[in-house]
Amino acid sequence: MRNRVPAPRSPAAALAVTAPPKETWVEQAASFVGFFIYLLVLKSFFLPLFIIPTGSMAEGLCGAHATHTCPNCGTEYNVGWQEPPVWPPPNWRLPPGTPFHPLVVECPNCRWQQYYDFGRPQGLLERGYLRAEILSTRLTPVAGDRIFVHGWPFEGALAGIDELGPQRWDVVVFKVPTDGDTNYIKRLIGLPGEKIELIDGDVFVNGQLARKTADAQHTLWFSYYDHDHPPAAAALRTNYYPRWVPRDDATTWTGLDGRVLRFDGPQQPRGELQFCTDPHNPREPGRVQDLYAYNEPRSDTYHLVTDVRLSAEVTLEGGTGYVELSTSKGAHRFFVRLGADGALRLEHNLTGENPEDATAARETWDQQQVPLGTNPVRIALSHLDGVVSAEIDGRVVMESQPAHYEIRPQTAVPAARPPALRIAAENVQATVRHVLIQRDVYYTSDVHLYNRPGFAVQGSPLELGPNAYFMLGDNSPNSLDARFAFSHPIRDPVIAPHLARRPEYRPGTVPRDQLLGRAFFVYWPGFQPLTPRGPNLLVDFGRARWIH
Repeated sequence: MRNRVPAPRSPAAALAVTAPPKETWVEQAASFVGFFIYLLVLKSFFLPLFIIPTGSMAEGLCGAHATHTCPNCGTEYNVGWQEPPVWPPPNWRLPPGTPFHPLVVECPNCRWQQYYDFGRPQGLLERGYLRAEILSTRLTPVAGDRIFVHGWPFEGALAGIDELGPQRWDVVVFKVPTDGDTNYIKRLIGLPGEKIELIDGDVFVNGQLARKTADAQHTLWFSYYDHDHPPAAAALRTNYYPRWVPRDDATTWTGLDGRVLRFDGPQQPRGELQFCTDPHNPREPGRVQDLYAYNEPRSDTYHLVTDVRLSAEVTLEGGTGYVELSTSKGAHRFFVRLGADGALRLEHNLTGENPEDATAARETWDQQQVPLGTNPVRIALSHLDGVVSAEIDGRVVMESQPAHYEIRPQTAVPAARPPALRIAAENVQATVRHVLIQRDVYYTSDVHLYNRPGFAVQGSPLELGPNAYFMLGDNSPNSLDARFAFSHPIRDPVIAPHLARRPEYRPGTVPRDQLLGRAFFVYWPGFQPLTPRGPNLLVDFGRARWIH
């Protein structure tokens, strides 16, 4: 018998046959319960959710904070919320534990300070303050960043599998050793079995300077001075005035009062600009310090930072010369030079006791050819973790080698002079835009200023046990981290009872079984105002981001 082909059915008949039967309410309820259990398991074991409580990881992660715009340079920056003062001003009433509006805010770009007037601006005006120095409108706070945490257990067997285990420079959540219950978030610095020492803001591991990963460094480059936001005037209360100034009286550089710098000298000798911050002495190299706008101003305890990055967008328009960026550390000077012919050179000289010695012979560490077209080229020079790097369009193309230059614990001493940041040109017509100075995180180790020594600070290295980790906050001056054993710096270390019973536990460390996971994504960056003066109701999804 031949196979018979069935007659085609109507679409309605086909749907009647193929459509699945509708679930009963019991099955729907069971599906909902299953989905709820799935989310509960996912949240509990794989993607726990946390909210950032404080500013110890600023600027990468923020606790309760407000955003403010500087009236002097136009820079927008975050200001951390504070606890109420011990002695509040008259008629100032706040419920216990209420985050407190900061009395003073300071711009990180030009250090212009503004003061809250408590509704009485006339009092500040009578004392000589300008209206631009009065923070007459209360800042509007937003909640801390809400984050996902990769909740895989941090067990030794996973340490080398697809980076599931704890790695140096990860941002991790853990149970703080002071009570074993509160969740802290810090950056993982030291791994089991290592000897950690903080010297001149850097991390030394087993006597070697530890380099950061590229992802972590992207977070830890803090903008220090952006020439796209030049200040209108010197900061009155901080003796600070960032700007680019000529190092000689007869310079071919123009546009110094604006955002775009020009060198119109195809036949002109070398002309240099220097970054300066002293309002009265333009010859002095500008201060680069570990300032955080997030913190309360503390100018008396800032540290000089020499791990810096100078970058600019350069357009070469004619001539046979070059544009050059340079920085320094102690007696060492470093240069990256881009020639009109596309030759890129990484150079160094040793000036000895005279950092201004222009006759010191240079040595070329590396060189290569860069294809130049009509488009601008972004070049950068950085000194970071004992390595000098040259970049083109965000990509590292040349680096110093240990045979050229190396920092050891014996020579890593706090800087006596700031880095001399300069831009030079010769025999070229060029435009320089978007000049940016960034600084690296500076892990402070002068905790001896308090009533007890610190852990892993300079002169007191800390050896980690086989299951111990060492954690630091990115906002180093304002982080209650492993340097203080997570306790108040003027009190003796506090250890939770369950850790005090462990004979192998050492203060300043976090045991492996107290790690909760790696923070990897900010999924809810806080609310924004619905209207200019309205409540914070809109989620700022534009700031959702990966955590590095």
